Amino acid sequence: MHKCKSAAMHNGRSLAIAIVGMAMLLAGGIAAAEEIKIGGTGNALGTMRLLGNAFGKQNPDLKIIVLASIGTSGAIKAVPAGFLDIGLSSRPLTEQESKRGAIAAEYARTPLVFAVSMKNQAKAITLNQIANILSGRMVNWPDGGQIRPVLRQAGDDNTRQMRLMSPALDKALSAAEQRPGIPFATTDQEAADKLESIPGALGVSTLSLIRSEARPLRALTLDGVEPTVDNGASGKYPHFKSFFFITSPLPSAGVKRFVAFMKSPVGREILIRTGHWIP
Repeated sequence: MHKCKSAAMHNGRSLAIAIVGMAMLLAGGIAAAEEIKIGGTGNALGTMRLLGNAFGKQNPDLKIIVLASIGTSGAIKAVPAGFLDIGLSSRPLTEQESKRGAIAAEYARTPLVFAVSMKNQAKAITLNQIANILSGRMVNWPDGGQIRPVLRQAGDDNTRQMRLMSPALDKALSAAEQRPGIPFATTDQEAADKLESIPGALGVSTLSLIRSEARPLRALTLDGVEPTVDNGASGKYPHFKSFFFITSPLPSAGVKRFVAFMKSPVGREILIRTGHWIP
């Protein structure tokens, strides 16, 4: 009887030791997985999360971490400082930024769009109408609802691109920035949130953000041209945003593997599906 009890206790201890040992091995494997931190412009984050999930299924030894939006400028500063392995930028580096120890490579483009909530019946707009909206001369949608433009900060890249669309739009933006009660957004995600939640809202976004984050927003036809990937790639729709990878001059092997994955058929399919074309 005592022998049986002793054997059972021995077997129980052996099993417990085996379980603890296995748990330690698993924990060690998880801890050993290389982390690749990615962050930057909000317009690119949704697609990066989809790419990271697909990459992780093929590369369980690497963990992709996509951070919340820190903007293009934040990404360009974070890579040389070692806080990010891959920065996401909506513009190339300046000469001064390159000297800090980073390189940039364009990986995709997406239409820059004027968007409204799916609850809004509007489907098309013109640059002249947008200028009139921003200057306060056009205040209602065709159904009578109030138009509420959502702006970004004066130095934001989206604002800069809008100013380049036409002289009238440039002038109207300056006027809108002085109008009381105009809602502003500090990030691409906040802008999308306000376009969804503010009745009658109109603002700038990208096709990639809308698709990758499954946002209930409609990209409006602009001056008679629909903002599709095909129209963007052909130049028929001329307004687009470029995306760049910012890395150190000597990126890690894991970073190189992720970049290679993005260029693979699986990665390219995700990019195209989320509203990009590859230049």
